Amino acid sequence: MLINDKSTNQYLEVQLIGHEDNKIKARTSAGKYIFVYPTAEQSSDPLFWKCLKDIINNKLWLPITKQFHQLLECDWLVPTI
Repeated sequence: MLINDKSTNQYLEVQLIGHEDNKIKARTSAGKYIFVYPTAEQSSDPLFWKCLKDIINNKLWLPITKQFHQLLECDWLVPTI
């Protein structure tokens, strides 16, 4: 699981706190506020936005890519080879 792998430096842990237009506001584990950017496919998916509201309401922590600030499809799980 990514959460257990401290050797990787590719991901940030964030708590989603709201969304505005096509940007999702998040707080990192270091306390900084950033925006997470959904992909084009996620942006046009009404189920994605419904799930996102549930994630925000339940204050869950998710991994995002450090470089592009995008959600991971596999969540905390490491992709299988």
